[in-house]
Amino acid sequence: MRTSQLRVAWLSLPLLVSGCCYFMPCHPGGYVVGVVTDAISGQAIPNASVRLYYYDINSAPSGCFKLGGADALPFEFGASAPGYKPVVVDATPGFYRATVKLMPVGSPGNSTSTAVDISSEQYAELSRSCP
Repeated sequence: MRTSQLRVAWLSLPLLVSGCCYFMPCHPGGYVVGVVTDAISGQAIPNASVRLYYYDINSAPSGCFKLGGADALPFEFGASAPGYKPVVVDATPGFYRATVKLMPVGSPGNSTSTAVDISSEQYAELSRSCP
């Protein structure tokens, strides 16, 4: 009896450690490529922190970014940079081209993020232009 309990526990370990996606991907993915700019000047913001779900990156010197993966908590997309008001919006699975405009602190208005649905092929093409 003890041997069969150990066998079940051993076989269940991968499922317990990695969740339901151990056997097959069960969470849709979200993938975003875009640019972070100053909402007033239109200049690129390098090293802006960009987050999708729990994936974090910094924007390139040109302000561009690309990131994505399986969805997870929190279901949010956001960007921030020192001296700017952050923006956080709901995230949904799919492929998107995003334009993030961060408003300088002390300026009227809020930072914004707009996203347009694109195909996986368009995402791959746009991703190649962002280091």
